[in-house]
Amino acid sequence: MRHLIHLAKLYYHYRKRSLKVPTPPTRIWLEPTNACNLRCIMCPNGTDYNALQRGMMEWDLFEELISQIKEFAYDVNLFHRGESLLHPRFVDMVKITAEAGLRPRLHTNATILDEKYSREIIKAGLDFISFSFDGYDKETYERVRVGANFEEVLGNIIKFLEIKKELGTGKPYTIIEVMEVLKGSEEELAKKRDEFRAKFNDLPLEKFIVRRIHNWAGLYDINRKGKLNYVPCTFPFYSMTIFYDGKVPACPQDFFGEIIIGDATRDRLLDIWNGENMKAMRKSFASENNEKHPRCQKCDMIYRETFLGIPKSYLKFFIRENI
Repeated sequence: MRHLIHLAKLYYHYRKRSLKVPTPPTRIWLEPTNACNLRCIMCPNGTDYNALQRGMMEWDLFEELISQIKEFAYDVNLFHRGESLLHPRFVDMVKITAEAGLRPRLHTNATILDEKYSREIIKAGLDFISFSFDGYDKETYERVRVGANFEEVLGNIIKFLEIKKELGTGKPYTIIEVMEVLKGSEEELAKKRDEFRAKFNDLPLEKFIVRRIHNWAGLYDINRKGKLNYVPCTFPFYSMTIFYDGKVPACPQDFFGEIIIGDATRDRLLDIWNGENMKAMRKSFASENNEKHPRCQKCDMIYRETFLGIPKSYLKFFIRENI
């Protein structure tokens, strides 16, 4: 109930377009690493990998951040731009986050998720995991997920689900997310989709989601379809993103950190939350003509169908996972 009240207060300040939001963020993106072992065609990591310095979050910084986050947040996305399983202490990160009373979440390409790793992160208390698997056949998958092997990764996911079933924990809540980039008729696509989903019959997979490609604040060129409305960005009103080095970008869509609003190695997170940079970000969304932040103008996250004044996409799933 306390969490629902927290969400209601954040919704109030979002609808009011408050510059100062006294209610702290409920969701945190905490990036273990920005390194990745794949070069996916729709990801900035794949198209411009050398544009960033790569690194791993230092353990002392991680512990300090969790000690702050546990005082106000509900869940922590232990991922962002990279493949989190590459961090040598990722299992410890899950354990510490869970022990702090937070809900650790992971989004992974599953390429290095072997049987031992699967058992360790489940037993550490992982609350949620989503597997990114873009393609229903070997040819499509390996064309999109450059550097991955279709059979190996599919085997890793199935083995993970078998271990989850064996342990009988019910956790983590498990989904598979697919961005459909196949050519052919809807009938052909539906057939391939059904055949792929059948591979997980009798396994504890809670959700299968077909996602649309987003444009990473204009870094990935896609065409918007249909009549979409301008809606102020929700991220500065309910969440915070922290890069592996402590830098705090405007939102998780700011892949290259073009708009840095704070530094968690110098300032406390709640001071950044209502600092002058964050308040300026919130103010900028009062108008669709956001000249101060041209990257935001190019982002497809502010042009979406709405319901009750908030973006409609994934709204049902967001509400379900927070109740």
